[in-house]
Amino acid sequence: TDTAIENLMKEGYANFDSKIVKNGDVMLDAAVFYSAYSKEKSTIINDLKLQKFALASIHRAENTDDLGNLNSIIEALNTINRNCQVVVPLHPRTKNIIEKNNLKVEFKIIDPVGYFDMLELLKNCSIVLTDSGGLQKEAFIFKKHCVTMREQTEWLELVDNGFNLLAGSDKDRILSAFEKLINKSSDFTIDLYGKGNSSKIISECLLSYS
Repeated sequence: TDTAIENLMKEGYANFDSKIVKNGDVMLDAAVFYSAYSKEKSTIINDLKLQKFALASIHRAENTDDLGNLNSIIEALNTINRNCQVVVPLHPRTKNIIEKNNLKVEFKIIDPVGYFDMLELLKNCSIVLTDSGGLQKEAFIFKKHCVTMREQTEWLELVDNGFNLLAGSDKDRILSAFEKLINKSSDFTIDLYGKGNSSKIISECLLSYS
């Protein structure tokens, strides 16, 4: 990415005997490739009878190990769920913490899902709310805005271009970010992670130096 190249420049790589290639992200390659098969392999949308819904995930220790943070996130998702169904493939560890502490959940919890099911959930949801690093990027790949329930993100380009809003674990910030993004229109054709041919560029580059 451009951000990665800028970081390498700041670290002094322009002064080394090296070549920097903006190749894009192999996660996009995988998403594009397997997306062509996911509708055939997955029945999750029909099985759960999903229509308009928000896809959410909670698993990061800073949110699950702090009951104040976890409860605030749950309250935000409960509020959103009253007008837009929230579906959460829930990590067993998070589920155990919720049950142990009798936290009130109004949204739909499902068991963790495989890659094909997750691709179909991403393709069919209206918005993503997550504390996952990878899911933020996959949301962009499938043209979905994302509320990131963390104070920081690895994918600064998503925030800089308005696809992603950082909300932390605060209920009001999460709800505010959701309202700002749920009906927002954005140009998802911008080239942030390549065009789905990153693996080819990488392999050709490596072969040219072998």
